[in-house]
Amino acid sequence: MTYSFIQPRKKPIFSLFDKIWFTLFLFGIIFILSVYFMYVIKLEFISASIENKKQEALVIQEGITNANVSYEIMLAQTQIANTFNTQNAALKDSLKNLFDMIIKTDSITLETMEQDSNSLKLSGVTPTKEKFALLLETPLRSIFDESNTTYYRLNNGWYRFINISQKHSSGIK
Repeated sequence: MTYSFIQPRKKPIFSLFDKIWFTLFLFGIIFILSVYFMYVIKLEFISASIENKKQEALVIQEGITNANVSYEIMLAQTQIANTFNTQNAALKDSLKNLFDMIIKTDSITLETMEQDSNSLKLSGVTPTKEKFALLLETPLRSIFDESNTTYYRLNNGWYRFINISQKHSSGIK
């Protein structure tokens, strides 16, 4: 005997409403996990990028340090070159003035001139020792640190001279 007019149906464990909620819940969890994993991956990429930028910064800083050292060396070399240039210009002007005086006197004759980096050797003929001392030796003493002159008397009364002038210090500090 049956008490119902309809045939019994099997009832599902989950109703349609339960399945929709379960699907939405599952979709929400998958969405949250995918956002979390994308966030973690993005953090890893950013961390790797930061490490690369740190390495680049170290390389650039080392390059800057090397450039500063090179700059200091070049600056020192420039100062040395300027010092040499100034000294050479002063020496050139002094020697030009000296040779202009020799040309104007018409009595002192130069036969040889040898110039090294720190010395000058002049030899020639002068009518008197005093004339040579007045016209050439005094300017040579102002240019060089030491100036020595040796005289040899010639048969005609004139003097052959050899003057060696030296600069002891190079003047670079």
